[in-house]
Amino acid sequence: MQGFHDSCRKSLDNLGMEVKRDLHLWICVLVAIAGLALTATAQGADLTFGGLFDMTITTTPTTPVSLTSTSINLAVGWGDVSAQLDARLSNSLFDTLTLSGIALLGNVNLNSAVRFNPSTVTFISWQSGVAFTLLDLAFANLTSVLDPQTTSYTQWSVSGRAGEFDFQSTVKLGICPLAFWETSACGSWVWLDCNANMSVCVQFDDVVGFRDIVLSMTDLVLFEDFWGIRGSFDSTIAFSTDEKVLTPTLRLQPSWFFCSDIELLGEIDVDSALTVENLGFYGLRGQCTIGDCVTFAFADSLDDAKNSSVTGKADYFERFTVAGCLPSCCGSDGSFEVSAYFERPPAPSGTLFGMGLITASFDVQLYSNFSFGFEGAFPMASSDWELAWTFRVLW
Repeated sequence: MQGFHDSCRKSLDNLGMEVKRDLHLWICVLVAIAGLALTATAQGADLTFGGLFDMTITTTPTTPVSLTSTSINLAVGWGDVSAQLDARLSNSLFDTLTLSGIALLGNVNLNSAVRFNPSTVTFISWQSGVAFTLLDLAFANLTSVLDPQTTSYTQWSVSGRAGEFDFQSTVKLGICPLAFWETSACGSWVWLDCNANMSVCVQFDDVVGFRDIVLSMTDLVLFEDFWGIRGSFDSTIAFSTDEKVLTPTLRLQPSWFFCSDIELLGEIDVDSALTVENLGFYGLRGQCTIGDCVTFAFADSLDDAKNSSVTGKADYFERFTVAGCLPSCCGSDGSFEVSAYFERPPAPSGTLFGMGLITASFDVQLYSNFSFGFEGAFPMASSDWELAWTFRVLW
């Protein structure tokens, strides 16, 4: 125990030294922004000024106190023009500084952002974009200059609506050297006969040419009221040069039970001759409402390869979650969430019902400009727990 206290004291001393070391940076930044704001205000400018300070401290068995991340965001707006500074520290290392600006000129939206690493004085990226509307079509461009330069690109997109049909097309080009990378064309509409949402998207790239075509259908109503249950069907069909996969989802919405949404997740594998190779359901998900603000959710994966998409974690096949609201300041609701994850038998000895992990989190607004958050992960078969506290100051 004494060793833990000594380690904690050393960590706190190091934390204090790290904060002091970078404090002069925050002071310089704040003075510069505040000076700009005061100067413009004195001249009668319609200026807005705001910012956010965010700090996360973590605790593990080996590191009692660690300053995991710190960020400060300062924004100044003047009419249709705004500028923003975002500085971030990771593990007390000042590794990212971003300067960005947005301007609205008529119906043309311009934006630009430069990011670099102050600790090594190295360039990370420069992104600029433009968006405008012409003849009921929305055009947008994003140009990104990266290090190395061979990863730099420019991307154009155009979207619009023709009758009941929405469409969007994009093309992505490498700019160092100038070369075609990829393109896509997508459309969506409502199948009026069945009132289902339909979409189709085809993609090409410079490696394989045709990459895939994906067709989706959502909220196809199978029955409105069968013993108080509404049934709907979602489906996605993906055709590529290597495989054809049909992913069906059956959604049940009981009106007589507090569980308002239950999903049966399935998948059908089809070979090049459109012969079914594999058919079956691989998971179950549901969400139930208890009272005014408490929600109970569950997820169960029948295939270990699908654990990540069903439960959110590849190592666990089952998850139970309780989430809800907490009292909070200033008209905003706080929130909490507790989840239990289970391993498929045989689970490690000493765990209850195969429970492998418990996660917990909450977030509350304590004052109008101050909020506090917590996240914790507690593995059942080891002592590798981790706690994280986040403090946010908004002005």
